[in-house]
Amino acid sequence: MCRLTSQDTGKTCLMKALLNINEKTPQIVRILLSFTEKHGFLDSFINAEYTEENYKGQTALHIAIERRQNIIVKYLLDKGAKVNVRAQGLFFNPRCRNNGFYFGETPLALAACTNQPGVVKLLMENSKTNVTIQDSFGNTVLHALITVSENGKPHNTFIINIYDKIIRNCKNKFLERMTNNEGLTPMQLAAKTGKLEMLKYILNREIKEEENRILSRRFTDWAYGPVSSSLYDLKDVDTSSQNSILEMVVYNTRIKNRHELLALEPLHTLLQMKWNKSARYMFLMSFVFYFAFNVIFTLLYYRARGDEGLILLNVSTRSGIFQLFGHLFIVIFASSLIIREGVAIFQLKPSDLQSVVSDAYFHLLFFLQAVFAILSTLTYMCGVQEYLIFIVIAMALGWANMLFYTRGFQSLGIYSVMIQRVILNDVLKFLLVYILFLLGFGVALASLIEPCAESEQCGSYNSFRTATVELFKLTIGLGDLEIQQHSKYPILFLLLLIIYVILTFVLLLNMLIALMSETVDKISKESENIWKLQRARTILEFEKILPIYFSDIFKLEEKCKFSENDIRQCIRINKVKWTEWHNEVTCAYEDDNVSQSNESVCSSVSTIDDTDLSKRKEHTTIQMKNEEDAFMETAF
Repeated sequence: MCRLTSQDTGKTCLMKALLNINEKTPQIVRILLSFTEKHGFLDSFINAEYTEENYKGQTALHIAIERRQNIIVKYLLDKGAKVNVRAQGLFFNPRCRNNGFYFGETPLALAACTNQPGVVKLLMENSKTNVTIQDSFGNTVLHALITVSENGKPHNTFIINIYDKIIRNCKNKFLERMTNNEGLTPMQLAAKTGKLEMLKYILNREIKEEENRILSRRFTDWAYGPVSSSLYDLKDVDTSSQNSILEMVVYNTRIKNRHELLALEPLHTLLQMKWNKSARYMFLMSFVFYFAFNVIFTLLYYRARGDEGLILLNVSTRSGIFQLFGHLFIVIFASSLIIREGVAIFQLKPSDLQSVVSDAYFHLLFFLQAVFAILSTLTYMCGVQEYLIFIVIAMALGWANMLFYTRGFQSLGIYSVMIQRVILNDVLKFLLVYILFLLGFGVALASLIEPCAESEQCGSYNSFRTATVELFKLTIGLGDLEIQQHSKYPILFLLLLIIYVILTFVLLLNMLIALMSETVDKISKESENIWKLQRARTILEFEKILPIYFSDIFKLEEKCKFSENDIRQCIRINKVKWTEWHNEVTCAYEDDNVSQSNESVCSSVSTIDDTDLSKRKEHTTIQMKNEEDAFMETAF
């Protein structure tokens, strides 16, 4: 055995033969296996593993599958090749994806990820194959398929087909519910990584055959003409579940296509129903209270002052009493804002700065405004003159924060989204470059000005501060290009001014306008979905702040009984599909009291209402594919 194996890498001559495929490879493999079987070390030879760090754990079976040698794979299996070995080298590590290929470590996962349905079937029919085996990261073969899929790529088609075949043919019907080391099922992994096509397939999967019906997540309850009603399984989808799909998509800013994921059913309808049922009323109440807070805050502090000093409260008058209650309202409301927004900020991941900037910036703005409002009230009540500093900051933030409530209206919400994206994508970059120019030219021009005596009239560029102000005026077209007489080198001074104007007023500003136009054009195509994403976050924020005993108002699911042992929480979605009408079969009843015989034929899904079972109407469905042929035979 030692003579047939490399001591450095663990590579056997069998592996070398498989790595260098030619027309004689099958014959060479048979000769090698016959030789080792004759000398009594077949098992150790055929199951030898790489010991090299990069390919550690890889066997001849892995190589044969990767080389797509189906005949050799079958021959190796017949000779006793182990089917549950794991290739754990660095080349197969998902964290080193750019320098290798992750496939789930096992031969079954490798065959699945490389589009070899024949080998997958062969391995699953092998009695020794453990389909539920997990790799070093806790991933099953289904997790591996999710990982190798890519949005918009042609190979997603075969990945979905193999995924579907594995769950249908696996004896363990709960394979898809297994979690990896991160506590994620394949569906949750697809949501976390933004795999749109895979998530759409899983959420909308409907299987008609009875033995695999438990794998369905969508059930067509009834259909009449182009109208159909389907029940969607909400397990791991709604916020009542741990690691729910809804929260994962809404809050994970690293998912670039979050708005596309939220357009999938049942996520889209679930959010819309949450909004219609309760969130919009909470949103309206929040708007009213916050608007009242800003109005009262403004009326209390904004008035013509002239030379008057600090006005203290006089509770002996009616206006003084109103002012006292106004201050109390401001303190109470601002305190509630500090607590609510402080908790929300604390729950944000410190490492995810992008989330704070793109989605959660309003938490910080509300928190700051509330802090300044309380400070202004306390300093005002204590007679401190500097209270005005806190007032103006709180007042400016308060009315600017009203933009948050534009997300409740589609037209205004889309406009707010465009403003936000333009500021984050274009204006910040412009300001960074502009500040560099401003500082550089400001220092240079101020250095060219000769010292000014106190008795003389100093020029506008005699200090760094005044120089930057004058340069800013030039940027917005309010300054003058003139030779400074107090400059040591007037011509050089004027030349620097001209260069500055060309770089900022001519170049940077026009680039900013062009970039903003491009950003608006790009966002306008997706603005509605982006607005819906912001509204979705608002819905979940309101859902979080509710006490547990009030959280039921956000629950929309109903209990659905699909079999004696299969009761799920579902949501009902009705759709009109004219293009698919020719494939639909209608089963409708005009009487609520459906007979037992008809119910056994047409109904396979029933909904359960815990409060009053007797008053619910029986919903019906039909097994289309199974009964269409029988109908045609009896009709003709």
